[in-house]
Amino acid sequence: MTTTTGQRGEPEASPPAPLISVRDLSVTYDVARTGKRLIAIEGVDLDVHEGEFVTVLGPSGCGKTTFMNVVAGLVKPSTGTVLVDGSPVTGPGPDRAVVFQDYALLPWRTVFDNVKFGLEMQKGLKGEGWRDRVQEAIEMVGLAGFESSYPRELSGGMQQRVGLARAFVAEPRILLMDEPLGAVDALTREVMRDEIDKLIQKTGKTVLFITHSIEEAILLGDRIVVFKSHPGAIKEVIETGLERPRSERSVQHDPRFLELRDHLWEALQGEATAAAVSK
Repeated sequence: MTTTTGQRGEPEASPPAPLISVRDLSVTYDVARTGKRLIAIEGVDLDVHEGEFVTVLGPSGCGKTTFMNVVAGLVKPSTGTVLVDGSPVTGPGPDRAVVFQDYALLPWRTVFDNVKFGLEMQKGLKGEGWRDRVQEAIEMVGLAGFESSYPRELSGGMQQRVGLARAFVAEPRILLMDEPLGAVDALTREVMRDEIDKLIQKTGKTVLFITHSIEEAILLGDRIVVFKSHPGAIKEVIETGLERPRSERSVQHDPRFLELRDHLWEALQGEATAAAVSK
């Protein structure tokens, strides 16, 4: 391991390697209808360290979801590399779990069986204890008593809790969240945002969290990655610099929160304007 020398001549350990390392990542698609090639994202570089909560913010169509899908192993890069714990991403793996905006629950399965599906996907039903793991995940997201309910019997917020439990049950190192609160009402969104923050702080998961909400990006993120569009690329990366725990009420008068909100608003407004002009 490489070391450096401190002021007193004592060796200092090198900083830990990032858990997620993205280098010169580009994704292009051939559009059959027009015969043209669409550049979804281009030249993306990003490191995410163990235990970080990184929010990804940008205008619609800027490639945020494509970026997350490459890290998840659901989309192959056209150029560049994505490493997780030093190994190339070649497909989905047990070290990563995805939480989708539209819940993606199986309507014919109960809450218990939908959460169990997270273990089935990772072939984690062997041996003893898997039922306890499913039950613990359900209780962790506050759905004890609803194990036998079907998705149609649940509110949108409750359905998303099932999605969270399904992701947590497999005990991944990395959670990839694609607008997980985008389909719920404003009050539920605020409550669930606080609950997600508490869960992540409790479990120490590494998170990539995509959102369109400036306030959400600030409240949840240790760092905020701002994407620009056409083609999608990283515009800037900002350290949040706010103490935890955070809530919308506790930070709404904080000068740092107000500074970040104004800066991000101007950045996104500029990107939205540029995107409209380019159409």
